[in-house]
Amino acid sequence: MTRFYNKFLAAASAMMLTLTGCVNEDSPCPGDGDEATKVTLQFTVMTYNPAASREAQQSRATVDPEQGSLLSRADDDCSDGPQGSPAENYINTADCQFLLFDADRKLLRPIFPEITGKDDVQYTYYTIKASITEPYFDEAVKADRDQIDFYIMVIANSHSTGLDGQYPGFTPGVTTIDDIAAQRVTFNQPVGYYLGGPGGEYRPWTPSIDENRLIPMAGLQKFTVSATQLKESTYDVPVYLSDENANGKTIDMLRAMAKIEVIDRIDVTGTFDPASNANRFHVDKVELFGWYNSGTIMPYINNGNWSTAAGEWSMDSSGDVSLPTISPKSGYNFPVTGAQQKTDNFGRPIYNDDGTPLMDDVKGPEITFSEDDDATALRADKCIVWSGYVVEYSKALVGVMDHEYERYPFIEVTVSNPNSGGMDDSPIFKMKLADYSNGQVVGDGIDFLLRNHIYRYEITGVNSEANIIEVGYTVCDWDNRTVDIPTFN
Repeated sequence: MTRFYNKFLAAASAMMLTLTGCVNEDSPCPGDGDEATKVTLQFTVMTYNPAASREAQQSRATVDPEQGSLLSRADDDCSDGPQGSPAENYINTADCQFLLFDADRKLLRPIFPEITGKDDVQYTYYTIKASITEPYFDEAVKADRDQIDFYIMVIANSHSTGLDGQYPGFTPGVTTIDDIAAQRVTFNQPVGYYLGGPGGEYRPWTPSIDENRLIPMAGLQKFTVSATQLKESTYDVPVYLSDENANGKTIDMLRAMAKIEVIDRIDVTGTFDPASNANRFHVDKVELFGWYNSGTIMPYINNGNWSTAAGEWSMDSSGDVSLPTISPKSGYNFPVTGAQQKTDNFGRPIYNDDGTPLMDDVKGPEITFSEDDDATALRADKCIVWSGYVVEYSKALVGVMDHEYERYPFIEVTVSNPNSGGMDDSPIFKMKLADYSNGQVVGDGIDFLLRNHIYRYEITGVNSEANIIEVGYTVCDWDNRTVDIPTFN
């Protein structure tokens, strides 16, 4: 079927197509035919590349803080360790698309490779092999060129359960890399689910391999080979595009979501001891108010995203995003949607001492966080981590919306009071989704949430009488924790 489909695609290159990949981990897909030179390429797809991430963080560390720098004030919150949970790294190879582009960034064809190896523990890398018969390569081989440039794009996990992402449409020979990114194809923000029907238990959304709840990802890389390499390639001895000894490159994937972590370090010194949990204030619930209802599978190129050089979209070194990509189809759920008068336990309205009504916020829909065992295990102090996964956010776009009530995101932290005398006393603390310096909030909120980054808030103390909490803040690259700007771990 694949052999026929590829011949049909070559003959109907002007037709708009919506494609799904043919990827089989157990055996190679059928070949492309024997009309021209067949070349075999092998490359590595990475969900964790510490070298690339380290360079990205160093480059971002020079950004002016007044212009929205990601530079953290913490020195040790992004330490070395396994990067990402298996479910955060996982790529469903049956829901994965590989696209081949020429040197001018125009689409040549989809390719249908096989997976010949992968990390089956943390799922940080996948080894891909593809045998291709393509006129672009055949002409370059006949011309005996020393430098043959091409790009490979990978789109992964876009059909995962609950995310409802869609592959974009393509026209081979016409559609460019920039065109695909400009489509800003969206997926739904996951918000949790119920078990057992009406009244059943609510579960916050978390990535899961077994239940196919996966994070959409996208990656792109430019490769250069010679005619000699292509002519000499065979299935058993392919061109190793990612060979470190030959200055090879990997395709480094960006998760299309950000992660927010709230760490319960209330009154903890040294390593957290669960036995002492009942004798201190501790976090019972974490909820986010203010979020977009959908995100884009890949970043938009023309706004400065995913760029290492003018006009390039590549993951050569510091290929991370610098600005969020918000789809025009995405709607923002405001954190506060109105106000109503507070009532007592008998439903009677409550008034201030001066006789004016005591009002309370009517909040919008929330995203509930879950206890994150994997992130907790990574911490040296073993303090409990509460995590939520969200699409990218832009304060600038929210700021221009006409809205009477509170606009910018905040987190509510429900804390158990150890001195309640058996009464149900769970104070709720409001925490701005903002930068914090020396425990104090900076401004009225962060400028953006970026894909593939962790936004980490450590709660170190509470004061129930003053209704305040002590917070520390760090932004981390999700795939590296060696400097003080962590990316999605």
